[in-house]
Amino acid sequence: MTETELIDYLQLNFSPGIGPATFLKLVSDKPCASSILNSTDRELRSISGIGEKLIQVIRNSQRLRHQLKGEIEFCRQHGIQILLYHDDEYPELLKQIPSPPPVLFCEGNFQSLQKLEFSGFAMVGTRHPTLYGKRVAHKLASKLSRRGFTIISGLARGIDRVVHEAALSEYRPTIAVLGSGLQHVYPSSHQELAKEIVKDGLLLSEVLPSSPPHSRLFPRRNRIISGLSVGTLVLEAATRSGALITARHAIEQNREVMAVPGMIDTAVAGGCNKLIKDGAQLVESIEDILEALPNYFGSTAPITLATEPQLSATEKLVFELIPNTPTLIDLLVIPDQLTTGKLLSTLTTLEFKNLITRPTSNSVAKTGVI
Repeated sequence: MTETELIDYLQLNFSPGIGPATFLKLVSDKPCASSILNSTDRELRSISGIGEKLIQVIRNSQRLRHQLKGEIEFCRQHGIQILLYHDDEYPELLKQIPSPPPVLFCEGNFQSLQKLEFSGFAMVGTRHPTLYGKRVAHKLASKLSRRGFTIISGLARGIDRVVHEAALSEYRPTIAVLGSGLQHVYPSSHQELAKEIVKDGLLLSEVLPSSPPHSRLFPRRNRIISGLSVGTLVLEAATRSGALITARHAIEQNREVMAVPGMIDTAVAGGCNKLIKDGAQLVESIEDILEALPNYFGSTAPITLATEPQLSATEKLVFELIPNTPTLIDLLVIPDQLTTGKLLSTLTTLEFKNLITRPTSNSVAKTGVI
């Protein structure tokens, strides 16, 4: 796609009054956004659902072009990838939801977005968790990360932050979906956390990078969190909370919904307990999650890979350190930026992916060598 075609695509998508469903209908009836923008009023009227008001919106969208050129240049300078609905790399799981985002801005390790139909798992909850909630969230997110799940959440305060940090503590990628543009990480106190996430994971946003946070954007982003995931786990949520919006999206998307039971004398217990009453999977341990998701990427059954698995930058680095003959871990030449803890954690991850074996506790070999 040329830059002009990309601008046309963005222009039509971000025109005020054109939502994801309308955009995708327009580009399904015409081969591309450019043909819509260049259509006559008569041609537009021939498309079902387009009236005079929408025609006027399309005509007025021309004023966006200068801003969009600046947004594209910002993305280019900051290594942000613009992923379109019609790109081959667009996640298949996300295509299945009602009103999938036509555009995603991606910052970080783009490979972590791949294979999510096997491993993406959403964990969400209150911004004001109890010590119990924090402890359970961190424990489950850590164990799920070690088993090969990619933890997906919203970078908010509270539970979101806990599960992102838990994944990072296991040196595993995690994906944060923002309710703002990538230029405005919210809350601002999570700037450093965002920087850690993009090293091996990803920040995602469906709005232009310059877009500030807005209350209307957070419920919208929740459908993406659940849409990228094979299941959604709610950990502590009041009866009216954003976490329950994510759960409702997951139900509409025909994804597994789970909840950790809360202490009945706390304000953040009501939402989770109601979900369980309504049929959500009760989760007390990681085993409950594994039983509900028998076909996930990190299953205890032997993994059969049709293609080479996607590896993070750290996983690639460690895998390349291992020779084609069994060797002692102590003899590996470790780069300065790789700590011993990160090396051991990454070796465990590669073992889960069936890429290496450990003949003894202190030796390692690539799968198939011994």
